[in-house]
Amino acid sequence: MAKSLRSKSKLRAKSVKRKGEFAKHVDARNERLAAKLKEKTETQTEKSDKNETDKLKLEPKLEKISTSGWRDSRKLQYKQRQLKKKKNVTKF
Repeated sequence: MAKSLRSKSKLRAKSVKRKGEFAKHVDARNERLAAKLKEKTETQTEKSDKNETDKLKLEPKLEKISTSGWRDSRKLQYKQRQLKKKKNVTKF
């Protein structure tokens, strides 16, 4: 019968390969990726520093827009009409 991939002998053999044969390749790959990421982050920080200083010089300050008050939804339009009707009614 075939051995399962979860059997002790198979697991032991895989761990030996991981530690010996493939470890060199994995370490080399990790070093290459780390160097590449380091270069990219350095260029991004340089670009972002330039962009921030340029934006501060060029952008005028914007006025805040008020978001309070009635919206344009149908429900709120209905409520507005009902309130107006109540205010116009005179009692004797």
